[in-house]
Amino acid sequence: MLLFCIGLCLLNTTNLIGQQKPQMVAALQADKEEGPALYKFEPDYLSAEEMRRKEILSMRALIDSMDISEGKRQKLVRDLYRNRGSKRLTKILLANNMFEELEN
Repeated sequence: MLLFCIGLCLLNTTNLIGQQKPQMVAALQADKEEGPALYKFEPDYLSAEEMRRKEILSMRALIDSMDISEGKRQKLVRDLYRNRGSKRLTKILLANNMFEELEN
């Protein structure tokens, strides 16, 4: 009787393992073929992020070249990384652009 129960348990576990294997293989193949799901909904994500990084670096260089106190510089850099539409950042960059226009 004991051997019969062990045999029955072994048969059930092989069925369960057999059902899980094709699902795992299919999921892995889908990830390799399509890539992350993000690219399906936003195909230009990487290029947009690269442009944003370049813009941040150029603005950071502009902020670093200004003759302002270190505390104000840190606040501007924090605003640059957190939200680019802050009043403080817009005011400083607008003032710097007007100054450059007056020089030309």
